[in-house]
Amino acid sequence: MTRNIVGVATLLALLGAATAALHGQEASRPETFVDLANGTSVQELTEMALQRNAAYLAVRQKLDEAQGLRVQAGQRPNPSLDVNVTNGAVLGSPGERDFGLGYSHTLELGGKRARRLEAAGVAEALAEAEIRERERQLRAEIGRGFAEALAAQRNFEITDSLLRLNRHSLEIAEARYRQGEAARLEPGILRVEVGRIEADRVLFENQTRQAVENLKLLAGIDATTPLRLKGALTAARIGMAEAEALETALRQRPDLQAAAHEQALGESEIRLARAAAVPDLTASGGYTRSNSRFDQFGLSGPGGGIESIRATDNTLSVGLSMELPLRNRNRGNIQAAIARRRAAQLRRDYLENTVRRDVRNAYGRYEAAMRAARIFDADVLKQAEENVSILRAAYDAGELRLLDVINEQRGLIETQKAYTEVLREAYLSLADLERAVGAPVR
Repeated sequence: MTRNIVGVATLLALLGAATAALHGQEASRPETFVDLANGTSVQELTEMALQRNAAYLAVRQKLDEAQGLRVQAGQRPNPSLDVNVTNGAVLGSPGERDFGLGYSHTLELGGKRARRLEAAGVAEALAEAEIRERERQLRAEIGRGFAEALAAQRNFEITDSLLRLNRHSLEIAEARYRQGEAARLEPGILRVEVGRIEADRVLFENQTRQAVENLKLLAGIDATTPLRLKGALTAARIGMAEAEALETALRQRPDLQAAAHEQALGESEIRLARAAAVPDLTASGGYTRSNSRFDQFGLSGPGGGIESIRATDNTLSVGLSMELPLRNRNRGNIQAAIARRRAAQLRRDYLENTVRRDVRNAYGRYEAAMRAARIFDADVLKQAEENVSILRAAYDAGELRLLDVINEQRGLIETQKAYTEVLREAYLSLADLERAVGAPVR
């Protein structure tokens, strides 16, 4: 009996080394995606995204566009310069030549320039709010992607560990069967279990890889650059009550601020449209020099030759012109601007109700996830692990069937998956709560 125990112990050691060598040839291991010492945290990924994410950088161009339009809105109308030359020789009147120089300048009335600057200033503030809103969304996307990656990696790690354990058990069962100490059914059952866990491992490995690749895309990291995450799938405690979170959201949410700016822009556009109905005044001035020459028979100079009669006229003219607003009073544009302002007001009212709903839902979701996590931490997970350990020990002592151990192990796997889902939900709910509030809540 002692000799058999020593033989089994030796076999376990050899099989453990063989299993480690086998896993050294795997395409990837769970630690490929996580490095708690030198990995990249969610905060670092967020900073990378704000500097490299092409979609976010494209939104930032709206501010440059708005600033350019504000500069353009302050420009005054350009003056006009007219130059004309008349030569009668082309049409058979060689004695007629005229030169004219004209200048005109439009004087904007009704405060058009001030109204344009006002509207452009509001549009610039709207662009800034839209950039902050895209930043809010990007931060939430990074947080959610980080949670998805950590959840997939945790499942990958659990299945990898169980796969190594069951491969080890399979080698032992096959050795026992060859020695006549176990039934032929035991290796077969373990082979099925190993195959099932190995399939799960492949799926979780692929999920982890895809989640990490999605984070690379969001953070603007090249696809060929390796990325290891630094963090744990845990949700931090928050120090903000629901009422405070709602007040903060209504005060700081950039999309709500953008809606307010959009409404203000509608009001500015109404004033601009009304100012545009006031006709402008155009002042003009001109100078003309006319030269005329024609032959006059019967007159002669001192030498006896016929002389031509010449006349030169210099004239200066000034004038004012104004469009008569008899038909077009810009009523259509005024009506359209009023409709846009009303639509902006309705969108703002709806968004305020949406913000209240988002905060309440996210807060309740976070609290439920934290309660579920505490239940797992206190009772469920620890008891499930102890059950498997006890049954394995009983099986090794020959007191239980292998099927009892397998069934309990499957229960542990499902419990671990459920716990991962609870942790994922807690992490996601915190990210969604911060997105709903529009500010950190930790």
